[in-house]
Amino acid sequence: MIVAPEEKRSQGPFIAFIDLLFLLVAFLVLILFFVRTTESEAEVRLEAAQEQLAVVQKEKTVIEAALAQLAPIMEKFAFIEHKEAMRRRALAARDLRRKARPTVRLNYRIRQDGTIFYRNEQYSLAGFKEQVVDRLRKDNWVAFHALAAPATPFGKVVAFRRKLLKNSGEFDTYWDNLTRKK
Repeated sequence: MIVAPEEKRSQGPFIAFIDLLFLLVAFLVLILFFVRTTESEAEVRLEAAQEQLAVVQKEKTVIEAALAQLAPIMEKFAFIEHKEAMRRRALAARDLRRKARPTVRLNYRIRQDGTIFYRNEQYSLAGFKEQVVDRLRKDNWVAFHALAAPATPFGKVVAFRRKLLKNSGEFDTYWDNLTRKK
């Protein structure tokens, strides 16, 4: 009898299954490789960030120490700036007060004998201050303009003007600018 050969089963599905399994393992290996690479890059970045943080913290302590040393200087600077601002405000307020009152120019002549000649009358220094200057100051700012003969000592003219302007608040003219720089 002739025996019929045994049917061979096809190995195709089995090979396809093995190929599929191989591809799955290769895919998992690639995923693991990618995860490890990403993890190592993240670790490198983390270490770099920690180093930068350490540097920044060290710089922060250096900066804080420098600021602590500069604090008194900054306080002194703030005080000087505040003082200057107050001075500017006072000057601005004084200018406003000056602008609010009219200005009268007071022309007078100082004679060699120490008397003051004003509007065809002679006054002593005290009399001139009391009768003329104080009356004008009630409603006006007074701008003094003194004239003297060349023979009159300059010191006498300066002394007269200083007495007339003492605590008056009026603004300066040429003579005052010369005398107050000392």
